[in-house]
Amino acid sequence: MDSPDEITVSATPEFWERFETCNSDINKENPNENEPVQDVLMERNGNILWYYAVGDNSDYAADMKYYGVEERMSEFSDPYKYNTFGNLLESPDLVLESGALSGKGKSFDIRIHALTKQTPEVQDWVESIEKQASHPIDLKTDWQAHCQWWSEFWNRSWITVTDNTLPIEDREKFNGEGYSNKRTEKDGGALVAQSYNVFRYLMACQSRGRVQTKFNGGLFTQPLRCNESNKWKKVVTLQEDGTLLSHEDDRDWGRRFTYQNQRLLYWPLVMSGDFDLMQPFFNYYSNLLPVRKAITKEWFGHEGAYYRENIEPTGAERDCGRDGKPPKTKSGENMGDGYYHSYYFTCGLETVAMMIEYVKYSEDTDFRDTVLVPFAREVLLFFDKHYQRDDSGKIHLDPAMVLETWWIAVNPAPDIAGLQFCLDELLALKTGTEEDIVNWQQFRSEIPSVSLLDINGRKAIAPAQKYEMKKNAENGELYPVFPFRLFGLGQGTEDIVAATMDNRTAVNSFGYKCWTQDQIHWAYAGNAIEAQDGLVHRFRNASIQCRFPLYGSHGPDSCPDFDHFGSGNTALQRMLVQEVGDSILLLPAWPADWDTNFKLHLSKNTVITGMVIGGKLTEWTIEPLSRKKDVRVYQPQL
Repeated sequence: MDSPDEITVSATPEFWERFETCNSDINKENPNENEPVQDVLMERNGNILWYYAVGDNSDYAADMKYYGVEERMSEFSDPYKYNTFGNLLESPDLVLESGALSGKGKSFDIRIHALTKQTPEVQDWVESIEKQASHPIDLKTDWQAHCQWWSEFWNRSWITVTDNTLPIEDREKFNGEGYSNKRTEKDGGALVAQSYNVFRYLMACQSRGRVQTKFNGGLFTQPLRCNESNKWKKVVTLQEDGTLLSHEDDRDWGRRFTYQNQRLLYWPLVMSGDFDLMQPFFNYYSNLLPVRKAITKEWFGHEGAYYRENIEPTGAERDCGRDGKPPKTKSGENMGDGYYHSYYFTCGLETVAMMIEYVKYSEDTDFRDTVLVPFAREVLLFFDKHYQRDDSGKIHLDPAMVLETWWIAVNPAPDIAGLQFCLDELLALKTGTEEDIVNWQQFRSEIPSVSLLDINGRKAIAPAQKYEMKKNAENGELYPVFPFRLFGLGQGTEDIVAATMDNRTAVNSFGYKCWTQDQIHWAYAGNAIEAQDGLVHRFRNASIQCRFPLYGSHGPDSCPDFDHFGSGNTALQRMLVQEVGDSILLLPAWPADWDTNFKLHLSKNTVITGMVIGGKLTEWTIEPLSRKKDVRVYQPQL
């Protein structure tokens, strides 16, 4: 802090109130009915320290016992026990008095140190953060490193957009902050690009640690304005205008890492080249592979590993069903009386698909061999061992579901497409052991085709071979388009995608919000106008509860709801560039009335840049140049 005049400064910590979440504790044998432990404040050596110590309070042992694998606890890591996290506040220009660092002057250097550490002794945490704080700080060098990191980040990739039908003075003009339920900027293209770039920035801020970013607010939860019709469960302040202010960390869906949402935060990071930011997502699921294998073996009695919608840091499945375990229903006996996640095992396949894309883009062979192959081996083995074959020798997925939407299904499109896509891509990578390759080739021969429908003379993708009992609003029939890319413009089946979109289960659900993927699928259909219109609608949704309109409105998930932006970012990228095999589709679904300047990453460590002005591709480059022959250029659409 620098001031031309002398000022008075006081620095103090402000504690969050720790409270129980709304989620059920189905695996907890002895729920603790007491109030949660609160943060501890210390004054030490002229500094202020505060921390939260979990101690030996952990659900890990109960979770392992619940799934019958308690005898293997020593093989797995308890993510909670003895976890301690907190901060140290210091300043060479302030003095500790009456619980605050205070002083007068014109220049101040105030430092906040943070540390998370698993240690049974809190004193160990205290000494560790004090040692961390004692390291000499060179502000000039630190600032230079900070600027260099962000400069390299923004030069890694970008997308800018503006509506070329508007007068210059109306382009890229934004409304700024404020409480509003709709963004009203004239330049819808600039609004979409702003949302794209801010989301990418927020992911760079919050996906560099040990744990993947949570879709329902990440690190950026905040007090939200509420009233009686939309108030949170924990309200702490009544405002002068009569509105209520929520607790700063009271988020919908509590602690859960819900996969349908989580994945969409990370899909756009592939094409933006933010490979480092993807690691917490991959680590979260791959690190749990040993415990998931053990639980699968104990519960189902066969090899492999299944992943469902909600996987806790312990490896358990809280809130993933009425009792946290998938039913052991036999083929032909699924009456639809299960739960939203009962037979929904697609999550493992989509994680494999994203890992494959990461390897193709980054050419990270170490990740391929140590993470992708072991993870894919167990996920595919689960499907291989879990389901019977029909009379023709093809796998018969029953009991099954189409995501959370169709509760009774046979051979659902997401799973059949996921098995085809993952097996084909793994075999094309020529990775894994010789035994893996033989097994995958045999398994691939047993996967049936994705079921199609005839709708008024048009072929469309069916949600499943058989499906009934609709309970949610997901378009599982479009999963063979994305994330499992079997159909689309590049494959010459854009007509099938378009027919499927015209007859899809749910159309622009929740007002173009949240985890819906309509714009992604329109892009793969090669339909620029529908994708464009949907993206503008998506990003005009603003929050009436917080100052930052970029966070989007609440519903059906929390504000901030990051998957809302991850889905939109993925669609914008696919409007500009798509890949099928070695082919690169440039501007496959780009509208002529949007000017753009972009730089994106592709497979084989390829980078493509381009500029569209006035409905024409005015320039583009690709590195390495050897890939120029793979590019198919499409014309922007009117």
